[in-house]
Amino acid sequence: MTVLNDFLQYSQNKHFRIINAQIYQNDQLVAEKRAVDPITRLNVYSVSKSITSIGVGLACQENLLKLTDPIYQFFPQINFSLLDPKIKKVTIRDLLTMTAGLKDPLFFADDPERYLVKDWIRYYFTHAEFVHEPGKNFLYSTFNSYILSCIVEAASGATLVNYLKPRFFEPIGIGNPDWLSCPMGHSMGAHSLMLTIDEMSKIGLFLLHKGKWQGKQILNSRYLEAATSNQVTDAKGRTHFGYGYQYWINPDHQSFRADGKLGQFIIVLPQNQLVVSIQSLEQKKLFPEVWEHLIQPLVKD
Repeated sequence: MTVLNDFLQYSQNKHFRIINAQIYQNDQLVAEKRAVDPITRLNVYSVSKSITSIGVGLACQENLLKLTDPIYQFFPQINFSLLDPKIKKVTIRDLLTMTAGLKDPLFFADDPERYLVKDWIRYYFTHAEFVHEPGKNFLYSTFNSYILSCIVEAASGATLVNYLKPRFFEPIGIGNPDWLSCPMGHSMGAHSLMLTIDEMSKIGLFLLHKGKWQGKQILNSRYLEAATSNQVTDAKGRTHFGYGYQYWINPDHQSFRADGKLGQFIIVLPQNQLVVSIQSLEQKKLFPEVWEHLIQPLVKD
């Protein structure tokens, strides 16, 4: 497909470091670039958050939890009577939509505390400042997604990666998934899932078909429709631009993406039956370039 070649040439001229890319349309691979041979799993960074959302949806489907559940009930090891009472109002949905009411995002990924703090659950509840009423104020915090991973584990008895293996990863052909754990052994949830470009595209196709894989409905389509629609309003009731349940909504307000640090993307355009997956190592903000110089020409092609 010439559109991908044109984008790759543009990226090379701009010195963007695109590693792998694939375009699927109508369930067929129509264009790709592979810079790594053999195909290798790479860290997809915050694309992981979108997979954590799938885990939450499956746990809801199995009646292990509800989006309206207050999160404190999953952590009996924490004495919440000593903490800010607003914490008891935070629900699973508030974590999914990044509206937990936090003042600051807290540490994660490569911040210095990531290498020093052992108990991240306790750190979240005892160090976070909950300054807003839950459900009102959008603040992107990777820690919210980590706590979601721990909630699925508390509800199911299995780490998030092990919970997802038979229910999601293996059914769509992702064998022996690799997901880093925190020092206490909980799947990171927000970060550090390792995927190949082929596996990213499989997830994109799963999302394109609203939770169905090869004719089998794995995840309730209603959950994914909500997850990939804008869910965030501010204190005055105005819509915050573009966030669902751990998915970003694209500028066209119709499509969505899983979006990770350094330019990892699973971009799904249902109206065009397109899935675009990209792995890169780019410090510059890459998505606007991808949207303008790859996605827009694709939908006009």
